[in-house]
Amino acid sequence: MSAGTATVRDEEDVPPRPHAQVEAFLAGARPSPDPWDADIGVVRADAREKVLAVTGQPSPVASVESVDADGVRGRLYRPTGAETDVLVWAHGGGWIHGDLDTADGVVRALANRAGCAVLSIDYRLAPEHPFPAGFDDAWTAVTWARRRFGSVSVGGDSSGGNLAAAVALRARDEGVELANQLLVYPALDSTEDTEYKLAFRQRYATFAGRTGFGANSYRRLQYIWATYVPDPEARTASYASPLHAESVDRAAPATVITAEHDFLRGEAEDYVRRLEEAGVPVELHEYAGQIHGFFEMFAVMTDAHHAVGVAGDAVRRAFHSTESSKEMSCDR
Repeated sequence: MSAGTATVRDEEDVPPRPHAQVEAFLAGARPSPDPWDADIGVVRADAREKVLAVTGQPSPVASVESVDADGVRGRLYRPTGAETDVLVWAHGGGWIHGDLDTADGVVRALANRAGCAVLSIDYRLAPEHPFPAGFDDAWTAVTWARRRFGSVSVGGDSSGGNLAAAVALRARDEGVELANQLLVYPALDSTEDTEYKLAFRQRYATFAGRTGFGANSYRRLQYIWATYVPDPEARTASYASPLHAESVDRAAPATVITAEHDFLRGEAEDYVRRLEEAGVPVELHEYAGQIHGFFEMFAVMTDAHHAVGVAGDAVRRAFHSTESSKEMSCDR
């Protein structure tokens, strides 16, 4: 399948309808600085402040410790009894912002719901460290985790979802077994002029009272891809844009979560179809009325709690399935 074949499903003359909580959130949220005009430090501070404001009170986890995963700074969360399985988690932020603290709320919730350890990684960011630095850090963290745990899954949201999907492809290429790849509204396709993206820019000219919503989303995505992978010819490499991989055969089973009103929804749907066609077990969960970023907004979005529950349950099942398969192999 070629990249970018998903379409905006609704009729173009029907205005997009946000969830009531989305509408209320956007009405009170101040606009973010344009990253192409602002200092990167300002962009990061603004994003950090906004994420921490919507994640709510963090859930207690039995054990939280700082770790050095072969040079990659990380934070390891362990619920009581979580000794054998680990989810390696990469935060979102367009490869240019985000850190262990902005991921803390989501990671705690995932660890408790999945009943496994979660290794949250502080991968290197662009523009200081363009591709493949962040991808290399994610892979290094996975290889570190494999030496310490019996079974490993990977996951991430947005740009972190990109890293998780790319790591899953490299694991396939190198014969490394992963229990699952958890992809939350992942960025998977660097192509700018897909049918879905062009239609989104037009249909979302105004959304929830915000003029230029679609055009601004389009320009921001152009910027972050150019910042993450400055070389245009490298942007379609499979570990940069997983949707462009020649094959996704034998990739780890996937759980994909999307938001209806998200600029990245189309490429996630395309990737799900490619996985299905390749015979890879995959679940797709779309949240109607929702926007990019909702997964971590526990303080303002009811759907965030539900989606993390769905994700945690999927990770738990994946580890259980992997353990059952290993037991069956030993019995033969």
